Amino acid sequence: MKKVLLIFLVTLFFTSCKNNSETNFDSLKIKDVSEILKTVILEDSLNVLKNEKEAKMFCEDLIKLDIYIPEKRNNNNPIPPPPPSFFNVISLETLLHYKIENELFFNSNDSLYLLQQNINPPKLKIEKEVVEKINLTTIDKEINKSKIGKPYKFYEMTIPIFSSDNEKAYLELNYYCGRLCGVGLSIFLIKINGQWKIINKRRTWIS
Repeated sequence: MKKVLLIFLVTLFFTSCKNNSETNFDSLKIKDVSEILKTVILEDSLNVLKNEKEAKMFCEDLIKLDIYIPEKRNNNNPIPPPPPSFFNVISLETLLHYKIENELFFNSNDSLYLLQQNINPPKLKIEKEVVEKINLTTIDKEINKSKIGKPYKFYEMTIPIFSSDNEKAYLELNYYCGRLCGVGLSIFLIKINGQWKIINKRRTWIS
């Protein structure tokens, strides 16, 4: 009976945490996310600002990047490498093994905090201050364009994942420009003197 009660309380605790996170995303994190978004748009010259000619579109919802722990085998066979981070899913092992200039980007002390960010909301709206400056779209609008043969060019970005000290961030940015046109990037940022800077980018997929 005690065991059943304990399981119930633990489940209730995590359900409560999840519900709270979906409705009350930390205000400081919101500010960091907005600053990171502006950094990515400006430093990568994404051409999504309203005053730019032939501007592309940017999805108004940032999507969650799910982090999973690869299952271990019971026998002595080596564990296969984790799959590439397609479709907004990435393994904890991959995150902890990323190196920038031969130094690990995240470290083992970040492990638990990285996993805790799985309770981030599934989607996060871009802050109003940023919204007013860029051309926004939704994934549904772009899918409808593709169905009726209209051209489309848009970016979709994941909610950044932060280190435990909030000084490093990782995100994935996908660009779609047709059925056989597109590219995905993993982007690494560090906060330097209070400002987010891109320090590394890697391609995750190309079509």
